[in-house]
Amino acid sequence: MDENEISIISSKDFANVLEILEKFMKNNETNFSFPYLSENNMRVSLWAALFEQLQDKSAETIHIYCLSTLRILSRDKSEVENLICEKWMITLIEKAGLYNFLDVTDDVKENLPSKDVAVEALKCLCNITFNSEVARALCAHTSIAQGLVARLRSYSEIPYKEDIILFDMKLLFILTALRQNIRAKIKNELHGMIYLINCLNDLVTEATEHRIEASNVCKHQQVVLTDKQESIVCEILKTQFNMMYHSGPDEVLNAEEEALVLKLMPILTALLTAETSTWDKLTELHINIANLLTCVPAEFYQYLSPECSEDESLQYVYDGKNMEAVHALLQLLQHRLTVTTGTTNEYENLSPILTVLNKSARNVRSHRKYLRQTVLPPLRDVSLPPEKGNTLRNQLCRLLTTPVTSVRDLVAEFLFILCKEKVGRMVKYTGFGNAAGHLAQKGLMCGGRGPIQYSSSSEDSDTEEYLEAQPHIDPVVGCTRPPRVDPFENMTEEQKEHEAMKLVNLFDKMLSEGVVKPATIGPDGKPKPLEHVLELRENPPNRPQS
Repeated sequence: MDENEISIISSKDFANVLEILEKFMKNNETNFSFPYLSENNMRVSLWAALFEQLQDKSAETIHIYCLSTLRILSRDKSEVENLICEKWMITLIEKAGLYNFLDVTDDVKENLPSKDVAVEALKCLCNITFNSEVARALCAHTSIAQGLVARLRSYSEIPYKEDIILFDMKLLFILTALRQNIRAKIKNELHGMIYLINCLNDLVTEATEHRIEASNVCKHQQVVLTDKQESIVCEILKTQFNMMYHSGPDEVLNAEEEALVLKLMPILTALLTAETSTWDKLTELHINIANLLTCVPAEFYQYLSPECSEDESLQYVYDGKNMEAVHALLQLLQHRLTVTTGTTNEYENLSPILTVLNKSARNVRSHRKYLRQTVLPPLRDVSLPPEKGNTLRNQLCRLLTTPVTSVRDLVAEFLFILCKEKVGRMVKYTGFGNAAGHLAQKGLMCGGRGPIQYSSSSEDSDTEEYLEAQPHIDPVVGCTRPPRVDPFENMTEEQKEHEAMKLVNLFDKMLSEGVVKPATIGPDGKPKPLEHVLELRENPPNRPQS
């Protein structure tokens, strides 16, 4: 696009304007930067020309093309901070139809913009608010938050609700994520959380009713989400996460907030057992649910496993409770472990789901028992170290030595909880070498158990194969070792003494260079550094007990 074409866009020659805009859209549909517009102030002139047409009622026939062009241009962050102004933001908000919902006495169906215009305006707002802090600040001084929440309450009255709700939620997510005062206003003044929960509930109800009508006979209700519904649900979950996360994990909920969480939990449970068109869509849904659950207080996790009714036919049940949702979370962990092949994204991929499973296992007895029998089933083949193999236990044990300490601690705590915080049981399933770091942090190097008291009933039934191999298991590595040839078998006493002195000299070299430092177990059960190895003779370390 050149300066001559921009000057034509400013004119009333709508036929030529339309031709130029259609050509630009066709040539740039996949472009995200337009460096040539920085020459001769062309970018400013083009934006001004497009908004001039948008503010002209006589140019309504080309408004959709002006908005589509702005949507493409707004992908480029260049100069957006200097370009955007309050008047232009208000124009886009009006074109999105958000001001139509502020007066509850009006009929919302009157004066609504066309579906295409509203959607394009919302896409422009999403791009601009994402790329510009100035735009977000301007939004804080407009009624955009009120408009979004008001429309959230009135979707049933909009003839094309499914076409705009997705971009409403995307815009709401951007504003609550990047603008604290808008987030606080939506949560506290406009009570946006209750309307988001209601909207989520309506979507689940619609999806459930659709499945029942299609199958006619169904032993239990099943949520089946279309691709569009799944996308909308994910945007709502992300927005709810923004509002709950910034409240702080230790903040005590008031009665109103508790009621909201109580209403939210059955919806999340239903969504965890929902069906989608593809595995990728299902994974995306579960990831967003797990992220939101990290913000939910642990006392509400019990609602993830409702009591089973007599007429339900379920695959995953434990102790009379429906474990479908808990199993879905476990499947998400399995998937995230499989796709995480290095340390680059380890924290991002694993931290949320591990946090959720930790809270679930620690606070809900039936969840811990179900997770225990799935993650740490009775041992049979102990010929390989715990970190070797493809089972869930093997994958988790490998992470006990990851350099990403936050993930390592979450994994260790999860396994420790499943072992009812018993040191001997932890060592049995992971090997002492893998568990040593976590036990040292907790002051349990001498054995014992953690401070949390669990039920006294034992869940650790050993198999015949394990009992047969148990005398030959090396607890340090957590598996049996093949018989080894004695290296001193054919040595003379002088040769043995020579090898011993070589070992002493190697230890002395490591000590002098600071590679290792001698330590003993202190009264608190944690490693305590020594000034000299001779102190070990005066205070011999306690023998670890299981």
